[in-house]
Amino acid sequence: MTDTNIEPADSQLADLRARAAAPHAGFADCLAFGRLLLERAGRDKSLRREALAALVRAYQLDPSCEPTLLHTIAQTAFIVRDWSLVDSATALLLAQNAEDANALIWRAAAVQQRNDFDMAEQLLREAVRVVPGNPVALHKLALCIKEQARLAEAEALLRQVLALSPENMHALFDLSELEIRTGRFAEGWAHYESRVAFGDDLNNAQQALAEISAHWQGESLQGKTLIVYGEQGNGDCLWAVRFLPLLAERARREGGRVIFGHDGPLRHLFERMLPADLPLETSLETRPDFHCGLMSLPLRLGVFDATGWGAPYLSAEPARVQAWRERVHAHTAGKKGNRNVGLVWNGNPEHIRDTRRSVPVEQLESLLSVPGVTWFALSPGRSETVAQWRAKGFDVVDLTHHFQSGFDDVAALLANLDLVVTIDSGPAHLAGALGVPTCLMIDHVSAWFWGDESGTTAWYDSIELFRQPEIGAWAPVLAKVRERIGMMRGV
Repeated sequence: MTDTNIEPADSQLADLRARAAAPHAGFADCLAFGRLLLERAGRDKSLRREALAALVRAYQLDPSCEPTLLHTIAQTAFIVRDWSLVDSATALLLAQNAEDANALIWRAAAVQQRNDFDMAEQLLREAVRVVPGNPVALHKLALCIKEQARLAEAEALLRQVLALSPENMHALFDLSELEIRTGRFAEGWAHYESRVAFGDDLNNAQQALAEISAHWQGESLQGKTLIVYGEQGNGDCLWAVRFLPLLAERARREGGRVIFGHDGPLRHLFERMLPADLPLETSLETRPDFHCGLMSLPLRLGVFDATGWGAPYLSAEPARVQAWRERVHAHTAGKKGNRNVGLVWNGNPEHIRDTRRSVPVEQLESLLSVPGVTWFALSPGRSETVAQWRAKGFDVVDLTHHFQSGFDDVAALLANLDLVVTIDSGPAHLAGALGVPTCLMIDHVSAWFWGDESGTTAWYDSIELFRQPEIGAWAPVLAKVRERIGMMRGV
């Protein structure tokens, strides 16, 4: 019996998948399967990876049969961040043509993953020579130079990119981050709005709201309803939610109404800090007149100076704090004088900067050996690493399996700690928003929140910054954090 519910396209894909997986699959089957998967993949990285495997097999079966195949492999590997494959594919491409600009750019990205910025810059400068005035090559060169902390030079290149392609919103966004990190907030916030042009790729709320309301440009809210939606990562939301009470005050003064549209693990934390007349909605219940992203509030409210914004503005739930106090005590009873310190050493591996912002596990042992400290892992899913540390005698506790209520539980645990040591991730912003003393370990060129050179940030009074002196240099950072912990009374 034939299943009439199978779409012809699905049947074609299933047939090609079976043929490409056969032990004696031919070049044509593997190539057709890989190409069809790429057509279907969209943003699905798993499909792209499957397509890549099929295309690589096709190339191995007959390297000379399809002249553009190697380019497709290199480009797809670049998109899914398979850097070893980018390396090998671009080596072959450049052996065929040393002036292949695309191959030079893709290879530079792979080289940067090894922190070899001299070689990456050399490759990108060669690409710029091959295709002079090409905005893509110049943009990649600007970002490479930015990662080396040559910020003025990177900014000049980005402005050159924008002179060549004024509508390049990605370049404008990168420029905005350089402006914000150096305190040029009026220009930076305005240019940061460029994210709206490509943000709908990532934010369903923005897309839905744009269909029924106008994008708020700061107009009077008299008689109007504005929905502010959460956007970007948890860290961004935690940082920007502080501006909602000021917005509520303005709406109250003008006779308007504001709603915060947000759903997720931060929801209850945010609800506790919102004014009574600024409700939180988890779905699109209200039809607004205007909408805007949470990260637009500094621009719309005229926040052009970070001074005075560092006080705590979030709080943990008291009953939950008590429950976590008992959990912490169960692991620290009898350790008189010990300090309880939270630890985040890596983040979401899907984050584009995670490799650079994360501290290699093997380097952390110098920190974990500080006497008189009980460490509490703050990121779920690291139990295997914690078990290895405990086997070596380090006093590290993992209670993350008790995180049943999202960041509410994390906040309650943080409220019971003497200090947090973290990389640049969501827990850093949460600790700062709660006012928990925090040592923030940041890579050489970190996110714009943390500025350029100072050891403090005006955005969070309780955070101390410990910066890499050069790319990849965590040892000096860890040494300074170890010294800071050693200065704590009782250690």
